Amino acid sequence: MRKLLLICLLLSGLYSVDLKVEIIPDTAFVGSLIELQVSVENLQSTEIPVFNEIEGSKEEFTVVDKVLTPSSISYFLQFWKVGLIIIPSISVDIKKNNNDVIRIQTSKISVNILSNISTSSNEIRSIKPMKELKLNSTLKLGLLIVLIIAGLVAGGYLWNSKTNLNDLNDLKGSFKISALNESIKKIEDLPLPSKINSETAENYYLKLSEICRLFFNEIFYIKATEMTSRELAEHFAFIGIESELVNSWNKVSQMADKAKYANYIPPIDQFNADKEGYIKLITSFNRVRTES
Repeated sequence: MRKLLLICLLLSGLYSVDLKVEIIPDTAFVGSLIELQVSVENLQSTEIPVFNEIEGSKEEFTVVDKVLTPSSISYFLQFWKVGLIIIPSISVDIKKNNNDVIRIQTSKISVNILSNISTSSNEIRSIKPMKELKLNSTLKLGLLIVLIIAGLVAGGYLWNSKTNLNDLNDLKGSFKISALNESIKKIEDLPLPSKINSETAENYYLKLSEICRLFFNEIFYIKATEMTSRELAEHFAFIGIESELVNSWNKVSQMADKAKYANYIPPIDQFNADKEGYIKLITSFNRVRTES
């Protein structure tokens, strides 16, 4: 069974944001995995959702994994306590391009967790004496063959399960790695201007900046190409990126902005230095994102 909650919050007189919560299933046994999906609908192009952690007692449940998309998150929960478990409200911060942040919350969510031990009968029954089971040699051989085959099948299943899980984990990381490699290649392939002037410098740094922002689009699920350099720095700080890395972004983006908007012409050696700087920067961002 699925439990679906829809919360429509009016954030202004002009538009509303729909916060949808779906839990699959809403009844399960102790130790089972349950998916809790929170999605934000009717976002405007200038808004970015930031999904916060689930607060709650680790004695009742733990968050095993999370899968993030630009407008939703799936929390995979494993429950350890029998009964009606209440998952606290989950907060979502809507970050707007004017630096305003609006926090919205889901309602509390209930999940019914059942015991793995059957309680259908409380009657205490007398223990009957064990009967000796006599097997002839043919039956013993057949039973042995069945047990061997069952062991081989079980071993193969466990091996495939482990392999599939490893493949899934590799797949999660490979997406970020491919985005990084593709971006690095684009930067390395970007030719230096044959003639240095304000126009060629502007075009060069526009392309460098675009490659970097498209990379941010991919790994952070944000619309970096529609944000200013300052807005990106504030967003990175807001989601907990280390200050040293945010400062590195400020440094390279300020150079690019001077060339793009102030007719600044860097010295020739600065062009190559900034290519290396952008490669180092996105590699560091990819490391932080992969480890999170």
